[in-house]
Amino acid sequence: MEKKAIFFFFLIFFIYFLTRANPTPHNYFVRLADAFLHFRLYLLENPPWLNELVPFNGKYYVIYPPMPALVSIPFVILKGLDTDQTLISILIGSLNGVLVYFLVKKFLQNENGIAFWMTILFCFGTIHWFLATVGSAWYFAHIVAVFFLFLALNELFGKKRPFLIGVFLGAAYWARLPTILSFLFFLILLLKENEKFFSQNNFWNIFQFLLGISIFVALNFTYNWLRFGTIFDVAYLLRPNLLNEPWFNKGLLSLSYIPEHLKIILLKGPKILPKFPYFQPSWGGMAIWLTTPAFIFALFYTLKHFKEKITIACWSAILPIAILVMSHGGTGFIQFGYRYAVDFYPFLFLLAFLAMREMRFYHKFFIGISVLINLWGVISINKFGFVDW
Repeated sequence: MEKKAIFFFFLIFFIYFLTRANPTPHNYFVRLADAFLHFRLYLLENPPWLNELVPFNGKYYVIYPPMPALVSIPFVILKGLDTDQTLISILIGSLNGVLVYFLVKKFLQNENGIAFWMTILFCFGTIHWFLATVGSAWYFAHIVAVFFLFLALNELFGKKRPFLIGVFLGAAYWARLPTILSFLFFLILLLKENEKFFSQNNFWNIFQFLLGISIFVALNFTYNWLRFGTIFDVAYLLRPNLLNEPWFNKGLLSLSYIPEHLKIILLKGPKILPKFPYFQPSWGGMAIWLTTPAFIFALFYTLKHFKEKITIACWSAILPIAILVMSHGGTGFIQFGYRYAVDFYPFLFLLAFLAMREMRFYHKFFIGISVLINLWGVISINKFGFVDW
């Protein structure tokens, strides 16, 4: 590994560690990893602060897909239930920065300066910083999904082995289910140009890619069957009193929920105070363009290059994921920013990078503003608890 990549890892880890929250009590995945090590798919106890466990036939099941628990196993082997899930989140979040660095360099013939700025943008100029340094179950799942998505992107723009790309996307899916809807992105860019759609090369690439994904789809089916006697993802629906909560008045998923999500994505600002410091983070979320102003360049690139294959591919991932997560009754609270968007952030980031790959002073300015906003959010919440609805 390059020395600069190692430097980036330790720099990100150091800053994340200094700005971390207290170890999360919502350590579902540490507990699930411990259960796996004892050859169980369920937990033995139901602590009152873990309010999203599913009681089923006298056992307690974790609602969320298990990949974050699987990546936690080496740490749980060493420290058992005393393992700090937040620290694992910080570690993987720091690795995400390294993957961003390598991804950007694949486009730039080893132009390190731009790779530096883009790594800073993703790790410190987006809500990835906040999610990684809290590490609660919901946030940790996003961090793990991003890790595997960036592995898939590095493979796609590197050696381009379809089976391995499919495996990485499947692993992301087993951390955050909506990420599987990015499969069109990879299919579009795996198809060889100047060949018929069903040419031998294209068919073989698609077959290998889908085979890689199918491993995790089959694992998920099996996991659900062993727990609940069905291959479908019913864990959330089995949570007691779920549909009695007001934000699920139209069921778990409904297109009618989309406007509420759009209000956060596009319009939600910080909480306004009558005196200094006048602004406070809101647990309800904040607009994407407010938490990461530099993402505006993704829109500029789209408008200018809307016919390019990579633009079409990126939006073929962003839009399906966005529609699915916006159809969920809950809007992601509690959160800084709009956390569900992190499921498609790698593709939004890729568009922003393509717009900024000839780095100008105004690009750096927007990156700097993005970093300051996320520093404000992280320090306000993690260190001072300065946050409200």
